[in-house]
Amino acid sequence: MNTLYKYTLIFLYYLILFDDSVFPQTEDAGLLLERNPTIKITDSLNYLVHNGTTKLFEDAIEGGAIDYYGGVVDSVLFRVLLKNQWLPWQYGKTFHDKISGQRIATFLNDYKEGVKKFQFKLFSNSILTITKITIFKPYFEETLPLNRTLKSVDAHIQKPRIISREEWGAAPPKYDYTNHPYFDKLTLHHAACCGAENIDEGMEAVRGIQDFHQNGRGWNDIGYHFLVDRAGNIYQGRPETVLGAHVGGANTGNIGVCILGCYHPPEANCNQTMSSTSRDSIVKLFAWISQIYGQDPNVLLGHRDYFGTTACPGDNVWPYLSGIRSDIIELQETIELNFQFTAYPNPFIFKQTFQYDLNTSAHILINIYDLLGRKVRMVVNEDYEPGMKTFSWDGKHFNGEKLPAGVYFIRSIINGKSETKKVLMLN
Repeated sequence: MNTLYKYTLIFLYYLILFDDSVFPQTEDAGLLLERNPTIKITDSLNYLVHNGTTKLFEDAIEGGAIDYYGGVVDSVLFRVLLKNQWLPWQYGKTFHDKISGQRIATFLNDYKEGVKKFQFKLFSNSILTITKITIFKPYFEETLPLNRTLKSVDAHIQKPRIISREEWGAAPPKYDYTNHPYFDKLTLHHAACCGAENIDEGMEAVRGIQDFHQNGRGWNDIGYHFLVDRAGNIYQGRPETVLGAHVGGANTGNIGVCILGCYHPPEANCNQTMSSTSRDSIVKLFAWISQIYGQDPNVLLGHRDYFGTTACPGDNVWPYLSGIRSDIIELQETIELNFQFTAYPNPFIFKQTFQYDLNTSAHILINIYDLLGRKVRMVVNEDYEPGMKTFSWDGKHFNGEKLPAGVYFIRSIINGKSETKKVLMLN
């Protein structure tokens, strides 16, 4: 490589060294070890080689990550000092957030104990800015036996539109999930990347996060249960009924939502503010989650509130959690099931008509009973969207025979709210 060109690049490297940028997910996936590490750049025949050694940490790890900016890395090598012996070099993997340009290199290996530090070599045709080093601690999560029956609650909060895994092109999980034994936590994260402004960018960002979680961190699947882009689109991550991988040591019973984007101004290029559309979707999503799984919205925390090892969800989101909790509670209290149930004509001869005007989505169950309390017919048992709904009963029994004239009771149950009307059938 031309000597003048090389030293020009080195000068530019040190000029931008303190641009303390972040790469997606490393603080949610590991423990920050160093920022702006000391790097030695050497010149090989075809590449600039970025050499680094971490500070001493002496711990069990599952691997590590290097966040960097700059050109394309052709290859990356890692090796660890296990006890007092350097192990052989191993190739790592690289990941690229196309929206922000941030990159990460990772390696995985299950070192049970005695790792003191690790070294790395990044081979690139241009100067790189190495911004931070993260270690991946062994990932343990309690898997308690099911100690109570899990059941969803009849909810009057309408489930928001959620983009399915099939729609955004999710890869399958590597192995079976573990079900939550209970639900008692709600957590909001920021992605520290991927400020997706529309559904196309959102789907690309979610695929990128899943790729990093599965192939860079070695997890079963994307760690979050839901992700929300800046346009307010909501994406399904893992099923919310199973353990995620978003707050290590506190994932049991915890449903995690990640807002796409970077919201922590102390980090360079991380100064986004929460859009009104994403905030509105977060409120509606948590209102539905907390109600359907019987959670108090006041348990909602930011990632940093658990162990204090991360800034997530960032200084531009975390202070607003109190207001978000209040808005969730207000939404649950003000959106109540409101419907008008009419039965006509009464008395009737040939057909009884039932009409409902729903202000929210609802499950409708209509049964017919005779004077002795015996169920003689089920008219409907289905889920419906808001609007005017009309059903009818022809006066016949389950078996198709015409019932005798007399008094009958129509019991309507909508999202657990029941109402009974008395009607008279004539010959």
